[in-house]
Amino acid sequence: MAATTASSGPRPQRSSWFPWRHPRHVHPALQAAHDERTTGERVADEIASFGGSWPFIFIFIGLIALWILINTLLIQHVLSSRPFDPYPYIALNLVLSGLAGIQAPIIMMSQNRAAARDEILASHHYNETHSVQQLLESNTALTQQVHDLTQKIHHLAEQIAARTTSGEPTT
Repeated sequence: MAATTASSGPRPQRSSWFPWRHPRHVHPALQAAHDERTTGERVADEIASFGGSWPFIFIFIGLIALWILINTLLIQHVLSSRPFDPYPYIALNLVLSGLAGIQAPIIMMSQNRAAARDEILASHHYNETHSVQQLLESNTALTQQVHDLTQKIHHLAEQIAARTTSGEPTT
């Protein structure tokens, strides 16, 4: 009673948790803005996509733990010397502050670009909705005209049927 997955058809491919693995699909309304990005904007987008991801968080936690282990255990206990960055970890704090100071404006630049992309998409969707609304109004008017013509044809058919049954000549 072993279940096989081969007979159940192809399994959907799981998306990677690495943000840099797969190219992002660009909406047609955003294609021009996407193609006209400067090098700085492209770099900011790539840094923000990695800096706001789970791999970045895990790698960063690992690096911090490695820093603490090397300074506390390896250098101090194994090599029996004074650690490079003792317990308050002032150098680690300096590195973290520097990274935050550089990363925050880059992420803000990317967020500003994301807001601009959202505005372009909203404008595109508004225009599409407006076009659909115009088509709907036109369709409603045509449907009303067809309804009116159908009623006139029905009324004329009733008049012809009434004249035919009464013996009057039809013209």
